[in-house]
Amino acid sequence: MGAFDSRRKYPRPVCVQFFDKTNKDLIMSRVKILKNKRTPIRIAQQQPDEIREKRKQLFHVQKQYADRDIETKIKGDKLIFRQSNSIYRDKVGSRPTADEVITCDDVTKEVFSGKSMEDNGNRFVAHSTAVDSYKQVRRSIIEIMRIDGVPSATQNVYAYRFVSSDGTIHEGFDDDGEHGAGRQLLRTLTDNEVKNALVVVSRWYGSKIGPRRFAHINETGLSAARKLPVSV
Repeated sequence: MGAFDSRRKYPRPVCVQFFDKTNKDLIMSRVKILKNKRTPIRIAQQQPDEIREKRKQLFHVQKQYADRDIETKIKGDKLIFRQSNSIYRDKVGSRPTADEVITCDDVTKEVFSGKSMEDNGNRFVAHSTAVDSYKQVRRSIIEIMRIDGVPSATQNVYAYRFVSSDGTIHEGFDDDGEHGAGRQLLRTLTDNEVKNALVVVSRWYGSKIGPRRFAHINETGLSAARKLPVSV
């Protein structure tokens, strides 16, 4: 289970898939009993936000492979290639660590800044740079994370799109804990035909602003993308 995360209202969720509806009905019938006993355990039929968002991301990747006639299946929070039975891995890899940001060689890529927005104590700032490979995407994330103030942001949401030499469009995103933000940012770049670009939107949290935060992320992100010499 791991240690309790003080940032969560409840302990880390555990997901279970039942093979028999009878077993599921039996568990769900005990929900009221747990609530009456005021236990810290909660049971819900829907998946946690982070897992639902992960599956949405995998559905997006699955469609890209389907367009190339590559068969895959989604099992839990994993995308599996049917022919080889291997598991899909994000080619950009995990988010860069603090050590990578500090010690990695300088990339010296030109980075462009978009508009800055404030709303109820929240601040949004976006940066963009040109990319044409997964390696450049990762190195460019590190470069932007070195900009003064960016590492201190509550979230650094990013999305990227680039075209390879064979004309294939490669794209991806990361929410950094703001579920759905990266996916919406990528959709904004796609709808505006932005290519060969990485966009990182930094948010410093103030007070709750509801769904307006997604509009601010998309608007500031697009403003940074439009600063690129050839992006839209």
